[in-house]
Amino acid sequence: MIEKKYLFSPGPVVTSQRVKSALAHPDMCHRRPVFEQIYKSVRGNLLTLMGADENYTAVIISASGTAANETALSSIVKDNEEVLLVKNGEFGERLAEILTCYKYRIHILDYDWGELPDTAEIRLALDNHPGIQWICMVYHETSSGMINPVRAVGEIAREYHKRLFVDCVSAFGGEDIQVARDNIDVCSSVPNKALSGLPGVSFVVARRPSVPPLDEIQPRNIYLNLQKHIMMSDNSSQTPNTPSVNMIVALDEALRELMDEGLDNRIQRYRECAALLRNGVKKLNLKILLPDEISANTVTSVFLPKQLDLEHFIDRLDEQGYVVYPGKRHLYHQNMFQIANMGQIYKDDCQAFLVVLENTLREMGWHS
Repeated sequence: MIEKKYLFSPGPVVTSQRVKSALAHPDMCHRRPVFEQIYKSVRGNLLTLMGADENYTAVIISASGTAANETALSSIVKDNEEVLLVKNGEFGERLAEILTCYKYRIHILDYDWGELPDTAEIRLALDNHPGIQWICMVYHETSSGMINPVRAVGEIAREYHKRLFVDCVSAFGGEDIQVARDNIDVCSSVPNKALSGLPGVSFVVARRPSVPPLDEIQPRNIYLNLQKHIMMSDNSSQTPNTPSVNMIVALDEALRELMDEGLDNRIQRYRECAALLRNGVKKLNLKILLPDEISANTVTSVFLPKQLDLEHFIDRLDEQGYVVYPGKRHLYHQNMFQIANMGQIYKDDCQAFLVVLENTLREMGWHS
C-alpha cells in the first residue's frame, strides 16, 4: 500500500475520499440510461461552472488535456483560415505543435516564459493579417504559474469579430472563468487539476456557432473529431467510442463536490493558500519567479539556492510525504521548483508543508 502523499504539484492532485469512493460503483454499461444520466449531469454542471449560456455545449474526451486541445483545434479551423497563437510557456508551445501538425497557417506572438503578452501587439497582428480567424492561448501557463490576460484578449476578439480558443486545463476550478462573459468560443480542461478530480478524461466547452458543421470541414482524424462528439452528445447523451466510464463517474462527483463547496469559495481557498505559501517562501529568502498580480491562485514557482541540488531536494521532500515539481527546460537549469495548492489542500496543509520545507533547507545547509 502506498503511503499518503501531499501532492503540492500541479496535477494529479490530492482528491477527497468522496471522489475516490465514486469509483466503487457497480459495473456499468455505457450504452444504458444510467450512464446517459451521468453524462448529462456532467455536461450540464460543466456549462454552469464555466459560465456558459444557451449557445454552448460540452463534451467529454476519454484522454488527457492535450487530447482535448487536439480535439478542438483539429476540428474548428477551416482550411482557408489563419490562426494567431499567443504563447509564453511550455503549454503554449504544445498548442503550437498541434497547430503545426494540422498544417494550419500560423502567426505566433512568442514571449519569454513568464512574460506578459502585449495586447497592443495582438491588435497589430490582427490588423496586419486579416486572414486570422482564430486566436489561441493558454489561460494558466503552468510552466511559469502565470495567468494570461484572457479577458482582455476576449474583448479584442469581440471587437475584431475573431474567435478565441483557450487552453483552460490548469485554470478551471481555480480561476474566474466565464466563457460567455469573456467571449471564449472554445476551451478545454481536465478534472485532475484545480477541479480536484482524477486523471483519465478531459472536456471541451464550445460555442455551437463557432464549431463548423461537418459539411463545411472535412474530418482530420477519427477519435478526436469534435463534431462527432457534439452530435453523439446531443442525439443520445453518448460518446462516439467507448468512454472511460469510471473516470466520468468520478468527474461527475468532483463537479458536484465543487458545486457544494461553491466555485467562489474554492477560488478563495486557493487564493488564501497561495498567499500563505508565498509569504512563507519569502520569509525563507527564496526568490519567486512572478509577482503576485500575474500569478495563478494555485501555482508558485520558486528558485532553490544554486548551491543546493534540486533533485536531492525534491527527493528529500518526497521522503517526508510532500511532492513538488521541478521546473521545466531552462527553468529547471535555474534550480526552479513549483509548489501547487490545487485539490484538497487547505491552510493547515500549507503551514505543515512550510515547516517541512524550512527544515529540509536547513538540513541541506541553507540558512535564510
